[in-house]
Amino acid sequence: MARALAVAPGPCRLGYVERMTGLPGPEVADVVATLTARGLVTDDGSGLTVGTALRDRLLRGLPRSLLGDLHRQAARLCADTDPGRAAAHLLQAVRATGEADPELVDQLATAGPVDPSTGADLLCAALARADAGNRSRWLLAAADLLVLAGRSTEALHLLSAELAADRAGGAERALLLGRLGAVHAAYRPSVALDQLRRARTGHPVGPDQRGWLLAVEASIACLVGHPDADGLLREAGRAQARHPSPLAGARLAVARATRAMSLGAVHTARDLLAVDPSRPAVRGEAAAVRAERIAVQLALGAYEDAATALEAAYDDLPAAAGPVLAALSCLRMLGVGELQEADAQARLALDRPAGPVTGEVRSALLAVRAEVAYRLGRPEAARALIEGTYRDPPWPDSVPYAPLRLVAAADPDPLRHRALIRSAAADVTRSARPVLLVAQHGPRLVQALLLLGDVRRANAVAGQLARVAERTPVPLWRGAAGHADALVRRDPAALRAAVRALRATGARPALADALLDLSRSPRVRVAEARTAGQEAAALYGRMGAVGDQERAERWAHRLDRTRRRPAPRPLGCGLDALTAREAGIAELLAAGATKQQVAGRLYLSFHTVDTHLRAIYAKLGIRSRLQLARLWDGRPRPTGTEPGPTVPARLSGPPDASPSAAPRSSRGAG
Repeated sequence: MARALAVAPGPCRLGYVERMTGLPGPEVADVVATLTARGLVTDDGSGLTVGTALRDRLLRGLPRSLLGDLHRQAARLCADTDPGRAAAHLLQAVRATGEADPELVDQLATAGPVDPSTGADLLCAALARADAGNRSRWLLAAADLLVLAGRSTEALHLLSAELAADRAGGAERALLLGRLGAVHAAYRPSVALDQLRRARTGHPVGPDQRGWLLAVEASIACLVGHPDADGLLREAGRAQARHPSPLAGARLAVARATRAMSLGAVHTARDLLAVDPSRPAVRGEAAAVRAERIAVQLALGAYEDAATALEAAYDDLPAAAGPVLAALSCLRMLGVGELQEADAQARLALDRPAGPVTGEVRSALLAVRAEVAYRLGRPEAARALIEGTYRDPPWPDSVPYAPLRLVAAADPDPLRHRALIRSAAADVTRSARPVLLVAQHGPRLVQALLLLGDVRRANAVAGQLARVAERTPVPLWRGAAGHADALVRRDPAALRAAVRALRATGARPALADALLDLSRSPRVRVAEARTAGQEAAALYGRMGAVGDQERAERWAHRLDRTRRRPAPRPLGCGLDALTAREAGIAELLAAGATKQQVAGRLYLSFHTVDTHLRAIYAKLGIRSRLQLARLWDGRPRPTGTEPGPTVPARLSGPPDASPSAAPRSSRGAG
């Protein structure tokens, strides 16, 4: 009886002892009472526990075969009532004797209540003496459970070793390659796609396995924007229709939703995810289904629903899903302006992860931290996070790092990240997914491209956002797409409409950014611009974005000092031939500003400034900036004015680099 209690992995009831010993209840109760009185057994209310000293003495000299039999008997007794404890008993029995009960292993290893890590350990221990029929099945199941338990590296080693051993035929090799590809998907999409393609084309596999392989390959292809994505989806759909499989069906639903998200059809993605992830048959895809559902809620601006879904997912999913859920939680907080909370959670998830941190998850968490640093007015800290982490792998392995490329557009000096910003534009034009989870990313990317003078790419990104707004007509995307379009066309009316739409959402950073851009628009009257700037500063302040708040307040203060200037006096020396815009550009250039600085100051694109400069040269008959400066300095001035540059001294040094830090053109102040 004491040994029966000693092998129990935790507190146990009298019924367990009765079944283990076969003794009648009263006799068992008397013995337990005696052991308890002697202090050898304790009863804390949750069950009986043998003291550590007695446990060691009882089990130390016990023959391994007897120990294995005791654990195996306990496993059979607990299999129906407590599968988790039964699996732990059976694992100890296999480790003691090396022998497994195949039926009991099949029953317990993949049972829902059994922890994935325990189930994987049980299957791996049973592999040593498994016959050919069980070995392949147990090995694939063990790999799946290792991934669920957050032990992906062990899964890779297990599958790679079995492939190297080459114990079975081509069909089994194809299945191993497929599982290996599925594990690689979170780290190297190019390797995963290659292994999955070889798995389904190299050797014939069963119809169920083929459907699953196609569904996994399609989901990866949709995520990275592969040109074969639609063809793979059709082929996987046909395979699922011919031979339905719950696991392949769940993976196919995720693939189709991912494809819909890449096209900007968020409502369609939501409808495609009508899968019950709590079913035991789809246990391996539960985390992917629920994470994609939360991503859809973020893309729709349903931030409260996303918060509720995240709380439930933390409770229901294995700990290995923790980093993915943490990344989604941080993106939600970033979208609603909970900046300090987002930074704290991202830091914790990176320093003490609850599971494996893939490249995509790490990129998202670092991007959250970098954006918070930018909004707090600490660009150097944000640059260190980006430049110290980002590597530039070739496509499609570059896709998981899209969040880091997107956040580079927040830099007040976009020239520092020209290559990253242009790569981010390519990401967005290939797939809308990168900008869907955080609404302010799209318009900000457009603004950075305009500051770089890349009007073509800015138009392409704005067009993609317009397609999202057309396919997902919710206030969030009407506002974000309208904001981007207004930046490209420099249309204050479109900016006003974007602000109205964003007011109906919880996306406070996106609203504040739109208000600040409305305030900086050169075609907005001073009173309206001042009101918009003050509201933007107040919003930034409530979010704790002190860096953005200071820029908005500085801009509003400049507007307070702005007055409509009288009509310009006719200029001599041929300067009277210049338009008002050309005269303003000429004045800045003559004072020593670069074309890039003029573009930022006057809220124009680089190419527009260059076009005006050529017109100025043609009208004045000059060929260089030096000639322009001399001509401008020699122009007649009104009485009482002093010669000298009218541009602030800081403009000739390192620029503040953000258009938000440069004063608005006086011509549009009225």
